Amino acid sequence: MPAINEAHVFLALGDDTPTFVGVLKPSFGGDRNVASASFQYDSAYLSHPRAYAISPELPLGSKRTFTPENMTIFGAFADASPDMWGKKIIQANHALRLEEERGLGDFDFLVKVSDFTRMGALRLRAPTGGKWLASDAEAANIHELEKVIAAARRYEDQVASDEDLAYLADVATSPGGARPKANVVMESGNLAIAKLPHSKDGNIDVESWEALALTLAAKIGIRTPGFIHRRAGTEKSVLVVHRFDRIGDRRLGYMSASTAMEVGSFSEGSASYQDFADTVSELSSQPTTDLHELFTRVALTVLINNVDDHWRNHGFLHDGSGWRLSPVFDVNPSTSHSVNSRAINETDDPRNRDIRNLASVAESFNLTKRHAREIIHNVAVQVEEWPTIAASMGIPAQQQKTMSRAFDTHQISMARDFSPVATPAVVDLVRPAETAPAGAVWVSPHLRDGAEVAGHWRSPRGSH
Repeated sequence: MPAINEAHVFLALGDDTPTFVGVLKPSFGGDRNVASASFQYDSAYLSHPRAYAISPELPLGSKRTFTPENMTIFGAFADASPDMWGKKIIQANHALRLEEERGLGDFDFLVKVSDFTRMGALRLRAPTGGKWLASDAEAANIHELEKVIAAARRYEDQVASDEDLAYLADVATSPGGARPKANVVMESGNLAIAKLPHSKDGNIDVESWEALALTLAAKIGIRTPGFIHRRAGTEKSVLVVHRFDRIGDRRLGYMSASTAMEVGSFSEGSASYQDFADTVSELSSQPTTDLHELFTRVALTVLINNVDDHWRNHGFLHDGSGWRLSPVFDVNPSTSHSVNSRAINETDDPRNRDIRNLASVAESFNLTKRHAREIIHNVAVQVEEWPTIAASMGIPAQQQKTMSRAFDTHQISMARDFSPVATPAVVDLVRPAETAPAGAVWVSPHLRDGAEVAGHWRSPRGSH
């Protein structure tokens, strides 16, 4: 197959017929390494009433746009590309087929990932037209999980056959991530992603603990994709999570937080959750709802020590009318600390996040202090129930003991103490007459534009 050096980009805009969006052209450095890229919208797309910018650094306009200095490829296409696991599978299959005497770069990974399972709504064709790139890869049937697990295990053990590599290249290239995954089609016909055991998991059943975290998230009221937790032998599990960027055959636009904040791969560690809240305020079509949920998610992240919370593990969906915070995903309790965790604000230590720092920036999430305290308290109450959930899932007691360090009792205790301030007693709502200015009216405590206003005396109009 000859190398592809540009891609024509399509997007469905509320109907089944993909609309031509524009042309993506990479600039290559040595070999197939992408040095930069350009994109130009098609004039017909720009005149479409439902057209929207596919990436923040690609505002709608007729001029050809080039990647900024901190990017080699635009964020929208980075989000549609495979991550570490998918790239390894594509690279291995490429070597097996000996398609070309060259390596693969980021643009090659983008066009070689399965069209059927590519994340989001963007679809690609070669300049000469023809089939979608790459339309020869599909997804596994949900009943093939054992086959997928076995092939992935052989690949990790470096004993995979040619048939294993060809099979994984069909079902396991998108979405990305470092852990083994495969796309599967449920009995309902809906697309899902199966998260598989990893050879480096040791004695921890990682997928069970992610299922526990998603269970907690749902109980707290966080929007959570549907999921199924299945045993894979006596000690490991598979977590099958419904793809939230699909509604039947309809594809929803997707944008990672990394793309939304335009941080690029070189500077994303410098952004905090407070910065992300600013992005949600600007981008979301329902900012208040999404900010409140983001605040709740950060509280859960802190209280279960979810350290794998990089900006590609947060995202937005385009529902046709605008961008909304996507359902939560990739939330995992951890017993370790990481300097690469997201800080809550500029004073927070990402290696040891403090729930009090979240409470201190409530206004950045459009919350009153009272409401913020209530959210933190309620999250703590639910997180305390993790042993009950773990037992119901059949997680062994010894493993629960090992993982208990993820649920920091000190942080949870502080969070419980953030119970809402009690409503002032009735006697406080009417002040003694001798303390009131002449003719003044007592105004009870209330909210104004989302902020708490203390009770006060209001002087009569016209008085000085």
